[in-house]
Amino acid sequence: MKGIVITSHGPMAQGILETSKLFFGEQAQMKACCLSAEDNPDEFVDVLKQAISEVDTGDGVFVFCDMLFGSPCNCMARIVAEDLESDKIQVVTGVNLAMILQILSVREASDPTIEELTKSGLDGIADLKAVLKANMQ
Repeated sequence: MKGIVITSHGPMAQGILETSKLFFGEQAQMKACCLSAEDNPDEFVDVLKQAISEVDTGDGVFVFCDMLFGSPCNCMARIVAEDLESDKIQVVTGVNLAMILQILSVREASDPTIEELTKSGLDGIADLKAVLKANMQ
């Protein structure tokens, strides 16, 4: 089973992790890494490496970052750049709760693809009024 690390600016990653517990309970191999304004990005790389090693039991790790080219993502880029050919660490940016719920619903039975995870994240983004209007006709 793949491990999961969620990383963000501020406490968003911890909030997503805590919210996922409402749906799936406490999860093994799952950590949140939150970058605060006081944190040194060089030291945050080490925090991420430690979290990855803690959740990886040999099947690899999905790392979810809050935004493309934000500091947490840039720190992950430094880590994955060490071995771009490896599939051990897969990084998805633009994390949202839908993505996390998707991976938690399937990760014990199968390895979801990045495409499946990004699709579930995108599918969770909608104009509510447009959805309601379409369903009322």
